[in-house]
Amino acid sequence: MPRYDVPKAAPEPLRLVQRFVNTVDRENEREWLGSPAELEAWLRENGLAAGRPNARLLRRAHDLREALRELLVANNHGVAPPADAVATVNAVAAAGRLAPRLREDGLLSLSEPARRSPPAPLARIVGVAFEAMLEGNWSRLKACRNCRWAFYDYSRNRAATWCSMTLCGSRLKARSYRRRARSSRP
Repeated sequence: MPRYDVPKAAPEPLRLVQRFVNTVDRENEREWLGSPAELEAWLRENGLAAGRPNARLLRRAHDLREALRELLVANNHGVAPPADAVATVNAVAAAGRLAPRLREDGLLSLSEPARRSPPAPLARIVGVAFEAMLEGNWSRLKACRNCRWAFYDYSRNRAATWCSMTLCGSRLKARSYRRRARSSRP
Protein backbone atom coordinates (compact mmCIF):
# COMPACT_ATOMS: atom_id res chain seq x y z
CA MET A 1 0.00 0.00 0.00
CA PRO A 2 1.39 3.45 -0.82
CA ARG A 3 2.40 5.78 1.98
CA TYR A 4 0.98 9.06 0.68
CA ASP A 5 -0.30 9.73 4.18
CA VAL A 6 3.07 9.78 5.95
CA PRO A 7 3.46 13.57 6.11
CA LYS A 8 -0.18 13.90 7.18
CA ALA A 9 -0.69 10.74 9.20
CA ALA A 10 -3.31 10.98 11.91
CA PRO A 11 -2.24 10.27 15.49
CA GLU A 12 -3.15 6.87 16.89
CA PRO A 13 -5.78 5.53 17.31
CA LEU A 14 -7.43 7.77 14.67
CA ARG A 15 -4.74 6.58 12.27
CA LEU A 16 -6.70 3.30 12.05
CA VAL A 17 -9.65 5.10 10.45
CA GLN A 18 -7.29 6.88 8.04
CA ARG A 19 -5.62 3.61 7.02
CA PHE A 20 -9.03 2.00 6.50
CA VAL A 21 -10.38 4.83 4.33
CA ASN A 22 -7.16 4.79 2.31
CA THR A 23 -7.53 1.12 1.31
CA VAL A 24 -8.65 2.26 -2.13
CA ASP A 25 -6.82 4.61 -4.48
CA ARG A 26 -9.39 5.94 -6.95
CA GLU A 27 -6.90 7.91 -9.02
CA ASN A 28 -4.79 4.85 -9.80
CA GLU A 29 -7.71 2.41 -9.67
CA ARG A 30 -6.14 0.29 -6.93
CA GLU A 31 -8.26 -1.64 -4.41
CA TRP A 32 -6.47 -3.20 -1.44
CA LEU A 33 -9.61 -4.86 -0.05
CA GLY A 34 -10.70 -6.65 -3.21
CA SER A 35 -11.42 -10.04 -1.67
CA PRO A 36 -12.35 -11.52 1.70
CA ALA A 37 -8.77 -12.81 2.01
CA GLU A 38 -7.37 -9.29 1.47
CA LEU A 39 -9.81 -7.93 4.05
CA GLU A 40 -8.73 -10.64 6.50
CA ALA A 41 -5.05 -9.78 5.94
CA TRP A 42 -5.73 -6.05 6.44
CA LEU A 43 -7.73 -6.68 9.61
CA ARG A 44 -5.00 -8.95 10.99
CA GLU A 45 -2.28 -6.42 10.07
CA ASN A 46 -4.19 -3.74 11.98
CA GLY A 47 -4.91 -5.81 15.08
CA LEU A 48 -8.57 -6.37 14.24
CA ALA A 49 -8.62 -10.03 13.21
CA ALA A 50 -11.85 -11.80 14.10
CA GLY A 51 -12.51 -14.95 12.11
CA ARG A 52 -12.64 -15.36 8.37
CA PRO A 53 -14.46 -12.56 6.53
CA ASN A 54 -16.94 -13.53 3.84
CA ALA A 55 -18.27 -11.66 0.80
CA ARG A 56 -21.03 -10.06 2.90
CA LEU A 57 -18.56 -8.61 5.41
CA LEU A 58 -16.39 -7.39 2.52
CA ARG A 59 -19.40 -5.50 1.05
CA ARG A 60 -20.11 -4.08 4.50
CA ALA A 61 -16.46 -2.99 4.80
CA HIS A 62 -16.63 -1.24 1.42
CA ASP A 63 -19.90 0.47 2.40
CA LEU A 64 -18.42 1.59 5.72
CA ARG A 65 -15.22 2.82 4.07
CA GLU A 66 -17.20 4.99 1.65
CA ALA A 67 -19.53 6.23 4.41
CA LEU A 68 -16.52 7.28 6.49
CA ARG A 69 -15.03 8.97 3.42
CA GLU A 70 -18.29 10.93 3.01
CA LEU A 71 -18.02 12.03 6.65
CA LEU A 72 -14.45 13.19 5.95
CA VAL A 73 -15.56 15.07 2.80
CA ALA A 74 -18.17 16.78 4.97
CA ASN A 75 -15.38 17.67 7.45
CA ASN A 76 -13.40 19.25 4.63
CA HIS A 77 -16.36 21.33 3.43
CA GLY A 78 -17.82 22.13 6.84
CA VAL A 79 -21.23 20.65 5.98
CA ALA A 80 -23.45 17.94 7.39
CA PRO A 81 -22.67 14.45 6.07
CA PRO A 82 -25.13 12.66 3.77
CA ALA A 83 -27.92 10.79 5.57
CA ASP A 84 -27.03 7.45 3.95
CA ALA A 85 -23.43 7.72 5.20
CA VAL A 86 -24.68 8.43 8.72
CA ALA A 87 -27.09 5.48 8.49
CA THR A 88 -24.31 3.12 7.37
CA VAL A 89 -22.00 4.15 10.22
CA ASN A 90 -24.84 3.86 12.75
CA ALA A 91 -25.80 0.41 11.42
CA VAL A 92 -22.26 -0.89 11.91
CA ALA A 93 -22.13 0.62 15.41
CA ALA A 94 -25.48 -1.00 16.29
CA ALA A 95 -24.47 -4.39 14.85
CA GLY A 96 -21.25 -4.27 16.92
CA ARG A 97 -23.27 -3.23 19.99
CA LEU A 98 -21.16 -0.17 20.72
CA ALA A 99 -22.41 1.62 23.81
CA PRO A 100 -21.24 4.70 25.70
CA ARG A 101 -19.57 4.18 29.06
CA LEU A 102 -18.01 6.43 31.65
CA ARG A 103 -14.32 5.75 32.25
CA GLU A 104 -12.64 5.91 35.65
CA ASP A 105 -11.17 9.32 34.74
CA GLY A 106 -14.71 10.66 34.28
CA LEU A 107 -14.53 10.90 30.48
CA LEU A 108 -16.97 9.33 28.09
CA SER A 109 -15.79 6.38 26.02
CA LEU A 110 -17.31 3.52 24.04
CA SER A 111 -17.53 -0.10 25.01
CA GLU A 112 -15.61 -2.64 22.96
CA PRO A 113 -17.75 -4.17 20.19
CA ALA A 114 -19.39 -7.52 20.86
CA ARG A 115 -16.66 -9.98 19.87
CA ARG A 116 -19.03 -12.59 18.47
CA SER A 117 -20.72 -10.26 16.01
CA PRO A 118 -19.37 -10.56 12.46
CA PRO A 119 -18.89 -6.80 12.05
CA ALA A 120 -16.91 -6.48 15.31
CA PRO A 121 -13.69 -5.39 13.54
CA LEU A 122 -15.63 -2.80 11.56
CA ALA A 123 -17.39 -1.65 14.73
CA ARG A 124 -13.96 -1.09 16.32
CA ILE A 125 -13.12 1.27 13.44
CA VAL A 126 -16.42 3.10 14.00
CA GLY A 127 -15.65 3.20 17.74
CA VAL A 128 -12.34 4.92 17.05
CA ALA A 129 -14.14 7.48 14.87
CA PHE A 130 -16.79 8.09 17.54
CA GLU A 131 -14.18 8.55 20.26
CA ALA A 132 -12.30 11.02 18.03
CA MET A 133 -15.57 12.92 17.65
CA LEU A 134 -15.97 12.97 21.45
CA GLU A 135 -12.37 14.13 21.96
CA GLY A 136 -12.64 16.83 19.29
CA ASN A 137 -9.92 15.73 16.85
CA TRP A 138 -12.28 14.10 14.32
CA SER A 139 -12.70 17.42 12.48
CA ARG A 140 -9.00 17.34 11.59
CA LEU A 141 -9.33 14.08 9.63
CA LYS A 142 -10.47 15.04 6.14
CA ALA A 143 -10.74 13.71 2.60
CA CYS A 144 -8.71 15.53 -0.04
CA ARG A 145 -10.95 17.63 -2.24
CA ASN A 146 -9.08 16.34 -5.29
CA CYS A 147 -8.30 12.63 -4.84
CA ARG A 148 -10.46 11.87 -1.75
CA TRP A 149 -7.45 10.39 0.10
CA ALA A 150 -7.80 10.72 3.89
CA PHE A 151 -5.33 13.07 5.56
CA TYR A 152 -4.92 14.68 8.97
CA ASP A 153 -5.04 18.48 9.00
CA TYR A 154 -2.16 19.76 11.12
CA SER A 155 -2.68 23.41 10.11
CA ARG A 156 -3.33 25.89 12.90
CA ASN A 157 -6.56 27.17 11.38
CA ARG A 158 -7.74 23.68 10.34
CA ALA A 159 -8.25 24.89 6.78
CA ALA A 160 -6.17 22.36 4.81
CA THR A 161 -8.07 20.90 1.86
CA TRP A 162 -5.47 18.74 0.07
CA CYS A 163 -3.72 15.55 1.08
CA SER A 164 -0.46 16.94 -0.23
CA MET A 165 0.55 20.32 -1.59
CA THR A 166 3.10 18.70 -3.89
CA LEU A 167 0.57 16.23 -5.33
CA CYS A 168 -3.02 17.43 -5.35
CA GLY A 169 -2.43 21.07 -4.39
CA SER A 170 0.02 21.63 -7.24
CA ARG A 171 -2.24 19.88 -9.74
CA LEU A 172 -5.25 21.98 -8.81
CA LYS A 173 -3.28 25.21 -8.76
CA ALA A 174 -1.77 24.43 -12.18
CA ARG A 175 -5.23 23.69 -13.63
CA SER A 176 -6.59 26.89 -12.16
CA TYR A 177 -3.65 28.88 -13.58
CA ARG A 178 -4.13 27.39 -17.07
CA ARG A 179 -7.88 28.09 -16.93
CA ARG A 180 -7.26 31.73 -15.96
CA ALA A 181 -4.56 32.11 -18.64
CA ARG A 182 -6.92 30.73 -21.33
CA SER A 183 -9.78 32.97 -20.31
CA SER A 184 -7.61 36.11 -20.31
CA ARG A 185 -6.46 35.61 -23.91
CA PRO A 186 -8.15 37.86 -26.49
